[in-house]
Amino acid sequence: MTTTTSDNYSVIGKRPVRHDGVDKVTGKALYGADMNLPGMLYGKMLRSPHAHARIKSIDISKALQHPGIKAIATSHDLAPLPDKNAEVGEDLYANMKYVRDRILASDKVLFKGHPIAALAASSLHEAEELLSLIEVEYEILEPVTDVEAAMEENAPVLHDSIASFSLGDNTFESPNIASHDQYELGDISKGFSEADHTLTLEREFRTKTVHQGYIEPQNGTAWWRADGFVTVWCSSQGHFGIRDATATVLGLPVSKVNVVPMEIGGGFGGKLPCYLEPVAALLSKKCGSPVKMFMTRAEVIEATGPTCGSYVKAKIGITNKGKITAAKAELYFEAGAFPGSPVGGATACMLSPYNIENLKLDGYDVVDNKPKTTAYRAPGAPLGALVIETVLDELSEIIGMDPIELRLLNAAQEGTRRADGVVNNKIGMIETAEAVRSHPHYTSKKGEDGNKLRGRGVALGFWRNNTGPASCVAVVTPAGTVNLTEGSVDIGGSRTAIAQQLAEVLNIPVEDVNPQIGDTDSIGYTSVTGGSGVAFKSGWAAYEAAQHIKSQLIGRAAVVWDTDENQIDYADGFAAHKSDPELKLSFQEIAA
Repeated sequence: MTTTTSDNYSVIGKRPVRHDGVDKVTGKALYGADMNLPGMLYGKMLRSPHAHARIKSIDISKALQHPGIKAIATSHDLAPLPDKNAEVGEDLYANMKYVRDRILASDKVLFKGHPIAALAASSLHEAEELLSLIEVEYEILEPVTDVEAAMEENAPVLHDSIASFSLGDNTFESPNIASHDQYELGDISKGFSEADHTLTLEREFRTKTVHQGYIEPQNGTAWWRADGFVTVWCSSQGHFGIRDATATVLGLPVSKVNVVPMEIGGGFGGKLPCYLEPVAALLSKKCGSPVKMFMTRAEVIEATGPTCGSYVKAKIGITNKGKITAAKAELYFEAGAFPGSPVGGATACMLSPYNIENLKLDGYDVVDNKPKTTAYRAPGAPLGALVIETVLDELSEIIGMDPIELRLLNAAQEGTRRADGVVNNKIGMIETAEAVRSHPHYTSKKGEDGNKLRGRGVALGFWRNNTGPASCVAVVTPAGTVNLTEGSVDIGGSRTAIAQQLAEVLNIPVEDVNPQIGDTDSIGYTSVTGGSGVAFKSGWAAYEAAQHIKSQLIGRAAVVWDTDENQIDYADGFAAHKSDPELKLSFQEIAA
């Protein structure tokens, strides 16, 4: 594998001061909960104390009589959405009733902390105290809190609309299995028959839900103006997704909702879903004032999506020389209260580092009485890798082969067909593993300490980067600087990385680029900040914008020199006439 060093670039690969750095280290950066507007009220959610219950009634009569309560919202105030799948953007589909019920429960609560109602008051403390005036009558149901319990024959049913289904020769009667994905290559029975005796290993794994642990709680401030337009300020990993979800559950066209992105205090996938914004908007509509909502740390842990727990069975067969002949796995992932676990990420990724002719993977999406799971750093892939890499380590120990050698012997390369059917282009996995094998840290003697266990671990992993559409708008100022508006929320310094790509094309200092994140009314649609794709997709948009600027710079220079554009080169921040080296104009001179 070849790489291009940063020496070939003037801006990319360098380490400039981040454009947002000073504001963040001095406390001037504005996060979602920092938003304050004249006349603003505070909203608070009433959450279920039960993990599974039917809502028999919600009585708000006492609350309506209290002068401190300025507005109340329940699921009856949301748009009526059908109990069926519909497209929610970027070729993704979701059950619309589930989308609605995640915001405010209608007929059932499906996890402890499930929001049922909300109110607005003049202060946060008053709002918290007045929640007790909303009375809810429950029919308490038995909960299921892990995938194995959810799949038992007589397990409590979460959703009546999830029916049994068939896949191949198997019929699934458990209504808590929301979906089943299957990948199969080759002949799995033949593959295991080719494994040497005693070298077929089968293991079971169980993992628990883990929260992302971001520093900043979820938040949302909304102002439903008298003209019918709604403005939302929030910290999220995708303000266009927040806009679309808010508009959907409120029954509004997206043109009526503008989402302004605030700085975000960590996400790791957990800030992708929409939780508070539509409710804040509803309360604002009812009271006529802006309403701010933000979660406590307890609410974040109790009511937002962690990564899933799982139960996985895996089986791998090898020869005594280390060649993998077959691999299979059954994965049961917790989706939480609503379908949509990352099991698809696990099944697509877990065997992808390897060239295995015979494989079979079955992934089951299982609902249980926990918050709807969401992404957490390459969703699904680390769980799948844990399973496969653990079994391979055990097999390498059984046959006495170095664990990296075993992996190199079976490594995927260009042309390898992955479990999901995709054929690899050029990848650098073999080169990376070889570099690790030859590194002194791998071959050096481990330190000895009688009080501690010391080891050296090896694992390979795979992730399919997500990109999606992205937008950038670049405006050259008369001062020769560039105002760059991006559509990607900045996590990890992406605004500076994108500014570097524009500056590289134009051969100007990155300090002369002023990157900012545009609201949904100010920039074209941009997909979420996630999947390790922002530097590529928004960087590509910035690259294209820079090419347009370069073309216009050449056009302006051609007008000044009364010549054809094909007679002008642009390099090193200057436009130069090909026939007359004395004719040169800097980027700043042309901009002026």
